[in-house]
Amino acid sequence: MTRRAMAVAALLAGLAPGLPAAAGEDPPRTLFLLHCSGCHLPDGTGSKIGGIPPFPNTVGKHLRHPDGRRYLANVPGVINSGLGDADTARLLNWILDTWGAADRPPGAPPFTAEEIGRLRGKTVDDIFALRTRISADLRRKGIDVGRYP
Repeated sequence: MTRRAMAVAALLAGLAPGLPAAAGEDPPRTLFLLHCSGCHLPDGTGSKIGGIPPFPNTVGKHLRHPDGRRYLANVPGVINSGLGDADTARLLNWILDTWGAADRPPGAPPFTAEEIGRLRGKTVDDIFALRTRISADLRRKGIDVGRYP
């Protein structure tokens, strides 16, 4: 059985939130479906139940804040996905390209594996407080990323 088949079987059986995949093993959309769509839904719209924020019209705006990249690299779903730095970078870039391209700042660089490693190395004690601060700072600049949770 391949690693991908084992991960899918474990997810379907509810035995594990996800198993690590080798960099480049799955396309980013597959990584999204396996690791993110359970909460953010396959169309990225999130869920009011559970307070899961939508990606469309919000995710790219986080890159307009100095701590936005740190936030995106450290949200619970990313940290607990079991993905390595390279796959995490590919996945976040795909999410930003898919749902945040119109909202991110011009010239915002894509995530790299090295950056993900650095950002994960900076512990975030309270991810909700970080998002609240980022949201408030952006709101003062006229940029709305919605309320969460």
